[in-house]
Amino acid sequence: MKTTVLAMVFCWSLAASAAAEDAGGTTNFKHYVTVLATTTVAYRPPGESFDGFQNDVTPQIGYGYLVTPRLALELDAGPTYSHGDYASFSLVPGAILTLSPRFYGALRFVIPVDPETNLAVSPGLGAVFSLSSRHALYVEADVASFVGRGDPDLGVTLTAGFIHSF
Repeated sequence: MKTTVLAMVFCWSLAASAAAEDAGGTTNFKHYVTVLATTTVAYRPPGESFDGFQNDVTPQIGYGYLVTPRLALELDAGPTYSHGDYASFSLVPGAILTLSPRFYGALRFVIPVDPETNLAVSPGLGAVFSLSSRHALYVEADVASFVGRGDPDLGVTLTAGFIHSF
C-alpha cells in the first residue's frame, strides 16, 4: 500500500509541475509513458452474486505508441495487492481509440504471469484532462472478465493515471 501512495504522490507532483509548464511547442508526440493505479469496485465470482469493493490496488507503469492520430497501442505492467498483500503480477497490452478530444475507448487484455497465467478481456471508457501539450491526467472505468481458464467471472474496475508524451 505504501508503494501505491508513493506512486500517486509522484503522479500528482508531476501533474503540478506539468500544469506550470508552458503549453507552447509541438503536439505531434508519438510516444508516451503512463503511471496509473487500478482498483476493483465490484466483483462477481463465477456462478455467484456481486460483491463490493475488493480492497485491491494495482499500481502500474506503461508505454504507449500512437499508431495513428486516433489509435494507440499500450503495454502496462505491475503488481496487484489485495488487503495489503502481494497477489499477482500482470502484463496488460491494449488498444486505445480516441472518441473525442476528452474521451476514449480502450480494449485491454490482462495477463497475470505470477503466480499463475490467465487471460482477462477488459473493455472500458475513459476521460482525459490535459495539463499541457505533453501531460495529462485520466480516469477510466472498465468491465473485466477472466476467460482464460474457461470459468469467466466479472469485475468492474476504476483507474486513475498520469501521461507524459514525448
